[in-house]
This record gives sequence, C-alpha cells and structure tokens, in this order.
Amino acid sequence: MTINKLDFDQFMNQARIKLTGASDAGIKAELYDTLREFFEDSNCWTELLDVNVQVGVRDYLLNPLQGGMIIRLVSVIDKSFFPIAAFMPVLGTLTLLNAPSQTSPPGNPYVVKVVETVKLPTTKDMIPIIPDWVFPTYGLHILDGLLGRMMSQPNKSFSNATMAVYHLKRFRTGIQIARTAASRENLVGAQSWAFPNNFRTEGQRGGVVTAWPPAGRPL
Repeated sequence: MTINKLDFDQFMNQARIKLTGASDAGIKAELYDTLREFFEDSNCWTELLDVNVQVGVRDYLLNPLQGGMIIRLVSVIDKSFFPIAAFMPVLGTLTLLNAPSQTSPPGNPYVVKVVETVKLPTTKDMIPIIPDWVFPTYGLHILDGLLGRMMSQPNKSFSNATMAVYHLKRFRTGIQIARTAASRENLVGAQSWAFPNNFRTEGQRGGVVTAWPPAGRPL
C-alpha cells in the first residue's frame, strides 16, 4: 500500500519545473515536513487495527500496518459494534477506561480506529512511506504546501514571497478539504455521523469515544 512510484515521479517533476535550481534532496526534505503538516492537521490518514483484549488488561500496544506513526485515537468498538470508552495518553498505546471482563472470542477482537502521520525512516531514495491513495487524491494540495514552504526560503533561486503566500493559502484550503472528507468518511452531501446519545459510552474520568462505524465494520 506504499506510494506508487509513477505518482511520486510525476509529483517530483511538477516540483522541479516550479522550483528552478532546487535539488532533489532539498525538495524531498521539505516534502517530508509538508506531509507531516498535512496529515496531522487533516486527520485523513486513518487505519483500522484489531486488538484482542484480555481479562483485566487495560493497556494494549498498537502496531500500525501502513508504515505510519499513530498520533490520535478515533474510536474503539467491540464485536457488537458498541463503542468502548478509551484513551491514548501514550501515543501508540490504547488504554481502556475499564478493564475487560472477558477475553476477546476468536475472530471477534475490538476494532480500533487511529489517525496516523508520516515517520522516519523513508525509503532508501528518501521517498516518504505513505498510502498509495494520497498523491492521486491530494497531490495538488500537497504540491501547494511544498511550493509555499520552499518559496518562502530566503535568498534562493526559487524564492518568491508573494507566490509563497499564494501556495500556502491553497495548501491550508486543501487541508480543510481533506479534514472535512475524513470526518464524513468521504460521503458526498452527508453530515458527520455520530452514535445516538443514548448509545454513547462515558465514564467519570471522561474518555468519550464517538461510536463508529454507522453500519457494520467497513473494509
């Protein structure tokens, strides 16, 4: 599920055309920070993780499979799609509000939804490890972020303060588009879905987790 090389090559070619004199190493280094900002502010990179809970155990180490770093917890549901109150005070470690009273039956784990961002190391060619849908979906917005960040650097052949402001504004708009799409599960013309209040799980210490998914477990 890593990025398609053809998509990355096309992205780099677009960047080279607009950033005359910039080195590939410089572009890739700035791209990494651009992607971090994009993912961390948009919450668009999510992953579903199965967690087999044990009686009396509250803490579980989460192991993402897409090559990213977990930065936020979205939701936890049990085998009946009922929301489970949980926290993530330590990034990458799920902490349940209440210790399970029974071990997960075979094939029926808790399903945890998390938000991820890019992390080091990259590939040997300095290509960030991200899902293959990112550039085809949001490549133009990410390019705006890259151009804005690089054009704002002083005393470079590609420096351009006016265009930097222009591209960074478009980048922030792109982040908002991605954030809205993620919050609506990419549905068109639909409001963000939330479990009815009487089905919400809440403890005295907080930790309300919005129920998800609306109907069955998505693939």
